[in-house]
Amino acid sequence: MNAEGNLITGLEVSSGNEWDGKHFTGLVDMDMKQGLPVKIYAADRGYDDGNNHYYLEHKGLHSAILLKNNRLKKKDSNKEVWQEMVRTKEYQQGKRERYKIERKFGEAKKQHGLGRCGYVGLEKYGVQAYLTAIVLNLKRMVKLISGVGLNCPVYGAC
Repeated sequence: MNAEGNLITGLEVSSGNEWDGKHFTGLVDMDMKQGLPVKIYAADRGYDDGNNHYYLEHKGLHSAILLKNNRLKKKDSNKEVWQEMVRTKEYQQGKRERYKIERKFGEAKKQHGLGRCGYVGLEKYGVQAYLTAIVLNLKRMVKLISGVGLNCPVYGAC
């Protein structure tokens, strides 16, 4: 998701027993193919993997992936690399913006039924996930264009 416009820019559907972090580079590649002006990538601790951090660095991008506690509490010299990254302004900015992404997931789960799979099978759940993302983006576009949100309790009150 692009935190600036609050629009979902990429989506990969996987089974619930799969590690999320392995999909990270594919999502970054999707953004790059679209030519999105993204320089900082924020994610939760589930995406914290040395390969993901290295991939961003290799592409000239900044990582704001939340670090697992063991990275910062190591008793060896390797922790200094991670401590230095946490102190950068890009990491701090990404960390501040991450709530927008989490808020969008919450909306998808609570207001659009993404919290519970309505269909059996990964392909059918993928259809549900993509349709949910389309609805969320359409709602956001209406808000950006007209200034009126579609989930307002009273029309025009948002």
